[in-house]
Amino acid sequence: MKIIFVDKNQQFRLIPDSALLLKHRPFFCPDYVENLHAKIAFVVKINRLGKYIQAKFASTYYDEIGFAINFYDKKSLENQIQNGLPWERATCFDGSFALSEFLAKTDYDPYSLPLTFSKNRGDMFRLHIVPPDTTAQIISEISTFMTLKIGDYIAIELDEITSAPFEINDVLTLSSNEKDLVRVVVK
Repeated sequence: MKIIFVDKNQQFRLIPDSALLLKHRPFFCPDYVENLHAKIAFVVKINRLGKYIQAKFASTYYDEIGFAINFYDKKSLENQIQNGLPWERATCFDGSFALSEFLAKTDYDPYSLPLTFSKNRGDMFRLHIVPPDTTAQIISEISTFMTLKIGDYIAIELDEITSAPFEINDVLTLSSNEKDLVRVVVK
């Protein structure tokens, strides 16, 4: 199983499975993280083997969708980028990828779900999901570089949260129609 994170510039990077944080468990911020921030992602779960997938067929390669909060150390990331170093040191620590439960694509139109993010149930930020043709293009492009396998996750960045940085005991909630999809307590 791979987690493939695609940023706003449609650049992708791999995240280790040890970064998965499931079932509303708390996120334990590593001691070395100096400036904790997060990005929100729309996640598709690949349901069949695929290589060189044409964009027009990409929607048949997933039937479940989810959402994630991807934590990272902003100070470290800026340093890594400035020095031309890999981003993993700043973005791939254990528990840094808080994933919602998956929803059946047939039960929801993921592109019309109202999605909001809040910190400590305070300020609410509306998020915009990438359009279906963008999702299809991303799946197609990634499949030209690597084989997509059953159970792989493709996480497509929606927004960087503007209320960051986050601190110990902050409660972060990603919700839709007043239902919590991802709720994480920072410890």
